[in-house]
This record gives sequence, structure tokens and C-alpha cells, in this order.
Amino acid sequence: MNKEVNYVLQGFLLTVVVIGAIKFSDLLLSIPPPPQDSNKPVEGWCGTTSPSFSKPYVRGNGPDGKALFQNNCASCHAVFKDLTGPALSGVAERIPDKKLLHKWVHNPAGVLKSGNVYFNTLIKRFGNVQMTAFDGLSDEEIDAIINYVDRTERY
Repeated sequence: MNKEVNYVLQGFLLTVVVIGAIKFSDLLLSIPPPPQDSNKPVEGWCGTTSPSFSKPYVRGNGPDGKALFQNNCASCHAVFKDLTGPALSGVAERIPDKKLLHKWVHNPAGVLKSGNVYFNTLIKRFGNVQMTAFDGLSDEEIDAIINYVDRTERY
């Protein structure tokens, strides 16, 4: 009986440690980056600078990129894995023209009709499944989603 009690206690302690580690990692990930001078390039979490998306999302300072991603993008996209659509990690580097990216999100059919080689190739790669137009998202909300995706780390 002593061994059984010991095993139960060890299991309980292990569970507490794992839950505590998860909560601690959530706490660390929720800490926003420090405010930056808007005239200077913004460094990301890894010391990289994104030329297209210079203003980071900071909680309380604009749209919630994570919530917008989950409500509008997550049914077809993941951050690091292809689903119905491509993984969104690195999208700002793949499409450095911020206006073109906004145009794509607002009106994918229009961008495809314009003959854009990148997006037409992408559509073919994903079995001609066309992205839904999100004309209701503002440019600021799209930027918040991109900033959220750029800040997300692979585990």
C-alpha cells in the first residue's frame, strides 16, 4: 500500500508541475513587446526586422491579431502547417508588398484575374481552391493578423 500511495503522489506532483509549466509559458507569451518609436524599424522577438509590417501589435493598442486569426483564418490556415490553404508563417516575407497582401485578403478573385503569377501559382498548388474574400477586414486588422503570425513561435 505504501508504494501505491507513493505512485499516486508522484502522479499528482507531476500533473501540478506540467500544468504550472503550461501556465508559465502562457504568461511569458502574453507579455507584449516594448513600445517602439514609430519612426524606427521595429525589431521582432528574434531580433529581425520586418520591412513591410513596421508597427507591432501590442495588447490594448489595436485589433487582437490572435482573435482575428482564429475567427477568420484558422479554418483554412495554420501558422506553420499547410491545411486547405498555405501556412501563414513568413507571409510578410513571401508577399513584401503590403498593399498587394491587403488587396489579396479583400479580393482574391480580383488579384487572380489581374494575372499575378505568385497567387495564381499558389492557387494551383492548393488544388484551385480559392480563398474567401474578407472585404470586411480593415487593413489594420490584416496587419494585426500578420503581426500575430510573425510573433508565433514554433514549438
